[in-house]
Amino acid sequence: MSRWWEGREASTIAILAVEIAFFAWYLWPPPGRTHPFFNGPNAVLILKYSSIYGIAAIGAAIVIIAGGIDLSPGAVIALAGVVTGGLFVGAGWTLGSSALAGFLTGTACGVLTASLVVPIGLPPFIATLGVMGIARGAGFIITEGRYFDVSSRLPPDWRPLGLPMDWTSPLLMLALAAVFQTLMTRFQWGRAVFAVGGNETAARYSGVRVGLVKASVYLAAAMLAAVSGVALTIVQGQGKADLAMGYELDIIASAVVGGASLAGGRGSVAGAVLGALIFGVLRNALPQIPGATFYDRLIVGLVVIVIVVMDQVLQRRTRVDT
Repeated sequence: MSRWWEGREASTIAILAVEIAFFAWYLWPPPGRTHPFFNGPNAVLILKYSSIYGIAAIGAAIVIIAGGIDLSPGAVIALAGVVTGGLFVGAGWTLGSSALAGFLTGTACGVLTASLVVPIGLPPFIATLGVMGIARGAGFIITEGRYFDVSSRLPPDWRPLGLPMDWTSPLLMLALAAVFQTLMTRFQWGRAVFAVGGNETAARYSGVRVGLVKASVYLAAAMLAAVSGVALTIVQGQGKADLAMGYELDIIASAVVGGASLAGGRGSVAGAVLGALIFGVLRNALPQIPGATFYDRLIVGLVVIVIVVMDQVLQRRTRVDT
């Protein structure tokens, strides 16, 4: 059973490959027409928007591995984007300073969540649900129902760091995934996260500072959501309070499909990124099938349920084998 989990990334890659092959076959165009799904520009489009989910899914996976849950990333993404857009467009700040302010605002949400979960002792579900409402509400208060047109202040054909705009968020996702995958697998902090999620009592008796570890994962998740919010605002060219509405399901689903166990103690950063790509392909391909657009939420929900059920079955079998 452990071998199945050790190869979870490989199985996730296989699912992604089968998914791409299926949609490439199903959407195969008549002779002489360009394939609507299987082409270079569409692949870049999938990567661009999947990376927004993927960056936040890294944080969600870390929280889930630690035995927690975070319902606030979508709202934190929106608030970070609103602050970035508001300062850049409304206050005339530079893009760099505006982005930094948006990032720090998202980080403050993480500090609030960590304070509610660790010193106060609220259940993570309640704490993050409250922070979700606060962050989303703050976004609407700041914007007063308007949106900030970030694209109007960006130069035409703007290339951050000399890179095409479409490639900035995918490359950022890969860089952050590499950093956090290394932290989770090669550093003491990552081992402590796995230990707390696997057995909190045993971790405490082993000398792990459980409270500090828990606080750090919620802080990291909020920081990653803030980065995602800044990136989304720049990519879409606008900051608004209803941005990333409903992203919570996709972000958590990406982490779970990528191998994160809701029981804690198992999962990977790489798997979360692959899970985000799976849902990115799904979101991109379904609208191209007549009548299938309305089924995307249903399919995402079904996938999450199936994966969690499989996870529970595997856990029971593992207990029996041991």
